[in-house]
Amino acid sequence: MKARWLKTPIIIPVLHNTSSSQRLAEVARAVYGLGFNSFIVTKAVGAAAQVGVPEAQKIAYKLGKNFMVLADLPEAIELLQPSKVFLVMPAKYGGSRLEDAVAQALKNLRESEKILLVFGGSEPGLSMRELKLGESISPEGVDEDIGTTALVAITLYKVKMLLRGQA
Repeated sequence: MKARWLKTPIIIPVLHNTSSSQRLAEVARAVYGLGFNSFIVTKAVGAAAQVGVPEAQKIAYKLGKNFMVLADLPEAIELLQPSKVFLVMPAKYGGSRLEDAVAQALKNLRESEKILLVFGGSEPGLSMRELKLGESISPEGVDEDIGTTALVAITLYKVKMLLRGQA
């Protein structure tokens, strides 16, 4: 039986590999504050696992949102079987333009299909092994490292505007 939150086409932000409890909580607030219903954390370690995960769970519970913690990014991909996995990073690291890649993916998205938007939760971001798990994309105007929380907020805002254009 599929989870209730997987019945319609959705975009799921994923924070991968973080040890910062504050960063995890800030990203959770940004995800839910921008209207996304689900948030996944993979490879939370140290303070993020001990303090950040409970804080993010509390935020999700209070807002009636979905929150999941998984061991690693490949596990999230295997479990959720998304149609697309986008790895988000500043433009200086290359990749497709976020607006074009997401708009194209949304055109081809059917009911119950998912898109994962993966953000690196620690410096320097995502490893070469992780970058092979999906397509690298960059939000227009974000050329340099601006920090994970800012990258998440800008990216999700741009995706939200794309979703509004689809309606």
